Amino acid sequence: MTGPSLISRYMAGRFLRAWTLILVGFALLYLAIDFMEKLNSFTNAKMDPGRILLFFAAQLPKIFGLMAPVAALVATLLVLTLMARNSEIVAFKAGGVSLLRLSRPLLAAGLGLSLLAFALAEVAAPRTTALANRIWEEVRRGGQASTLVKDLWIKGVRLVEHLESYDEADGSAAGLTIIFTGEGQAVERRLSARRGRFLEGRLDLEEVMDKTYGPGRSFRLARRAGLTLPNWPAPPPGLSRADKSSEEMSSLELWRSIQRLSAEGFGPLRQRVDLQLKFAFSLLPLVMVVVGLPLGFWREKGGSPALGICLGLAVSFLYLIAMELARSLGYAGLLPPPLAAWLPNAVFILFGAWLFSYLRQ
Repeated sequence: MTGPSLISRYMAGRFLRAWTLILVGFALLYLAIDFMEKLNSFTNAKMDPGRILLFFAAQLPKIFGLMAPVAALVATLLVLTLMARNSEIVAFKAGGVSLLRLSRPLLAAGLGLSLLAFALAEVAAPRTTALANRIWEEVRRGGQASTLVKDLWIKGVRLVEHLESYDEADGSAAGLTIIFTGEGQAVERRLSARRGRFLEGRLDLEEVMDKTYGPGRSFRLARRAGLTLPNWPAPPPGLSRADKSSEEMSSLELWRSIQRLSAEGFGPLRQRVDLQLKFAFSLLPLVMVVVGLPLGFWREKGGSPALGICLGLAVSFLYLIAMELARSLGYAGLLPPPLAAWLPNAVFILFGAWLFSYLRQ
């Protein structure tokens, strides 16, 4: 067995063992906190214990997707910090092994984890997430079957209506957007409301933003505490029951949904952003390794493992903020969907490469 193979197996083995232990620890902590938060809801709904266990088991693929990148970053920092404390990095460099050579096995492992995360997100996560969402809706309704429809689109004559969520049981809705069009499908008026309710043939809206368009690009904006639209029927029962949220679909299913909505004349901007995010987020374990390598190699001797864990959590939190900001800008149409999804990854990869360039090889 050659020296490089020994180095690769040694580095990759240490990283994967640390990653596995950290992932299990984070997953158990996530489940414990989630269980404590939802315990009263399960008790009030008188849910069967087997149903409760099924709910948490169904969340495991989603938890893996969320925790795998954080675990990859923390494992990278922890392994390199422990090597520095044992003077292993100095010994490797004295033997002619560069930091880039030590990094390759970790980068390969990060790429493997990204491929695993993508496969899991495509095969298992959509179905198990849908199951967990259905069980939770049953809990919210006191053990009864869910009547909540999400991401509902309705197209009428010179009208497009979108409801982020709609409860068929009581007619309540959240996140309403109603677009009135004129000749040539030109937008004449746009209503955005935080909440609404279909009641006795009318629609009552709350916290409304009323945007009326004039000639050219001029428009008039008015904010209203409430607004009632008379003669406004509720969505027919069962309409779009087959629709799913983006997290409940694979990338292929989401792409087909985008094609269908586009063919029907809708502008599925959110779905386009979510599709790009599925690919970008799957690559995140590799991105976190790229960022963690220069931070872990920064001190060749000494270092605190606890400090490495805290640093990893802090960097993960910064990435989460950047991702949510870019996602919001994408949803608002201020950034193209590919840029909104991939910008945080690009920034963090460039930041990691820039830091690595300052290390003494």
